[in-house]
Amino acid sequence: MELLDAIESKRDYAVHKLRELVQIPTVVPPGENYLKIVKFLGKELGSFCDVEEVVMPEGIFREKQRRGRETLRGERANLRATMDTAADETVVLYTHLDVVPVDTTWSYPPFEGVIENEKMYGRGVSDSKAAVAALLTTLNCMDELGIEPAYNLNIALTTDEEVGPYSGLCYFADEGLLAGDYFLCMDGSSDDICIGSNGVISWKVRIHGKSCHSGRSFLGVNAIEKAKEVMDELMKLKKEVEKRESSLAMSTPIREISGFEHVKPVLNLCMIKGGIKNNIVPGECILEGDRRFIPEEKLEDVVKELEESLAKIKVDFEWSWRFGYPPMLTDREHPWVKRVQKIASQVKGKKRELVGTQGSLDVAYAVQRTKQPVACFGVGRVLESNAHGSNENIRIRDLMDYAKFLGLLLTVNKTFYLEE
Repeated sequence: MELLDAIESKRDYAVHKLRELVQIPTVVPPGENYLKIVKFLGKELGSFCDVEEVVMPEGIFREKQRRGRETLRGERANLRATMDTAADETVVLYTHLDVVPVDTTWSYPPFEGVIENEKMYGRGVSDSKAAVAALLTTLNCMDELGIEPAYNLNIALTTDEEVGPYSGLCYFADEGLLAGDYFLCMDGSSDDICIGSNGVISWKVRIHGKSCHSGRSFLGVNAIEKAKEVMDELMKLKKEVEKRESSLAMSTPIREISGFEHVKPVLNLCMIKGGIKNNIVPGECILEGDRRFIPEEKLEDVVKELEESLAKIKVDFEWSWRFGYPPMLTDREHPWVKRVQKIASQVKGKKRELVGTQGSLDVAYAVQRTKQPVACFGVGRVLESNAHGSNENIRIRDLMDYAKFLGLLLTVNKTFYLEE
């Protein structure tokens, strides 16, 4: 196929574009260089699309971004690009532009895009700037060959996905900027096709005690010691919660190393804070964690179950919870899901399974409002690419395969049946 040959010939172009994206460090927190990367991509996509810089208003950002606002600064810039081909249907293409911070354990400069052994190393190459570079490569080839997409395109390249709970994509959804018939999330792995995810709430339990001199500890109430009663009860609930499972298959790499066949709900204790000095009985202890819930569970039941568990505790405490993202589930028999699966499987040379993720996605928030069928498929590999870790990487071969996947997905009409 002429388009696929043209994409293969653009290897140097694709690598160059990915390196340029990596060299714009869009680290959050705080949210560096958002406007810079939006302007860069606006210029790149402006050759093919109508582009629009979309900055989330400060008031909305402050109202919605409830977590870690004090560490975030700068304009919350995003990019929307559209292409009207007069087609009957529209595809929304989405991924995020922000990346997580780096630590000192890297073997390569994290913001240079070093290539070694046919891999590129750099923060964000897998999560998820390679998908953007692949999209630029595909659209560039289509433009040179005079090939129009079989769909209208609505491209959302947004920020703050890595901090939540209200990303640029959530703002797009609320503002009606995601109009379309089908949704492709390019933020994902190439191991499988993800069609579902866990929802999430964060919880906090504040245990009250009475501080005093540790030499007279019998006159106080040790909040850390009392916290053990809370933890014991939560661990009982954890055992019950984690006996359940979703109908969604676990991603292939995670299934292979964990032995779990299906996505699981989990209850996590993630933080404990208490005490100010080793000779003062602590008057307060704070426990924090989250609860990931499968699509088959209801939010109200999740909260009620926590409330009932905590009600058994006889210590002085108060608790609160905060909603993150809802769970997500697309019908595995939906034609859009089948189409993405078939093309991805052909390009990769091996069937890509339909699975769910243990994590929680801003995409779930978006499609809950738009009611679009969504499939998530990206460039990196779950275990090998080490997204969020040191020496994050992608294979150059996977970058080029993804550009070919996009080329087929966007140009092959619905009546064309690809080879099995």
